[in-house]
Amino acid sequence: MTVSLYAPAIIAVAIVVAGIIGIKSRISSSIFEVAAGLIIANVLGVSLPSWLDFLGTFGGLVLTFLAGAEVEFILLRKQAKVSFGIGTVAFVAPLLGIIGFLTVFTNWSWDARLAGGLALTTTSVAVVYAVLAEYELIKLPVAKTIISVTFVNDILTLIGINFVHISFDWVTLAFIVVLLALVPIVPKLLSNIVRNYGNRAIEIELRFIIAILLAVSFFADQATLHSVFGAFVLGLIFASSIQQHQGILSKLRTITFTILAPAFFIRAGMLIALPAVIANILLVFALLATKLGSKFVGVYALCKKWIPEAPVFSTMLFSTGLTVGTIVATLGNQLGYLSNTQFSIIVTVVILSAVVPTLIAKRFVPKKV
Repeated sequence: MTVSLYAPAIIAVAIVVAGIIGIKSRISSSIFEVAAGLIIANVLGVSLPSWLDFLGTFGGLVLTFLAGAEVEFILLRKQAKVSFGIGTVAFVAPLLGIIGFLTVFTNWSWDARLAGGLALTTTSVAVVYAVLAEYELIKLPVAKTIISVTFVNDILTLIGINFVHISFDWVTLAFIVVLLALVPIVPKLLSNIVRNYGNRAIEIELRFIIAILLAVSFFADQATLHSVFGAFVLGLIFASSIQQHQGILSKLRTITFTILAPAFFIRAGMLIALPAVIANILLVFALLATKLGSKFVGVYALCKKWIPEAPVFSTMLFSTGLTVGTIVATLGNQLGYLSNTQFSIIVTVVILSAVVPTLIAKRFVPKKV
């Protein structure tokens, strides 16, 4: 049977174009990848290929793993009071705000309200890093504080998705025991693999990480804790050891942001029903306003107290959302918590929340001191 290369060619070109536009505009290419997916499905009429469905799902797992693997525990310990204080409020305030809004103004089910609320609680690590780097703030104390808060916010979001439906049995217990057992084992195992098999063209280190990632993600699903939660916790377990092997982390990022992350975001875009977004455009903007408003009400006072040199700037950065929000919304759709229409609305709000607060933040950039 002849394999059609039409869809792969269209998607490959879209990935390149999205990347170029992202670089030129200094806006995350992920936003343009979602837009490309939306156009490919809704304008060109290309249906979601099975290979992209797998690559996108796998890309979501790897992105979630990287979110955990890049958490700097030393930074979190140094900034514990501030990061957990602001990070917790940055999670709880929009969650309550979105759930409250959806309860009053829509007939969404509890599961849909909770899944949608969780998707809109996040702070985008990618957007935060990009803005801080663009204005050469990345090495300043204020940047380290902002980054540590971002880590806490996303950790709470990825933990929270497990509470949409709480289920606990012997498989869950076994999964938790395995994760605890991996904490002392993983650093030694990774070091042994690097020492004995590292720096070879076949990249055994990456094969090992991918294999254990898929195994743990599968186990997490069987334990009713969701694959993305397993991927994130595994990333946390790997964090300290993999950060000592920057070469491995660099190669993993290269694979991820070359093909896996674009596949994830284009897949998400292809799942957005454009007619549903247009029909519910007022709800989209209302949810965006609710997220930004509840984040501002929740964290501005704390930012003014603990980040006095940049209270508005930091508050706006904590209001951004992108990767983790899209991951949570996608998971909510896959698990049946969010309908296709609800998913389309939530992902559109997530994308807008990556752009609008960023543009506002750029008007309040702190001076470099």
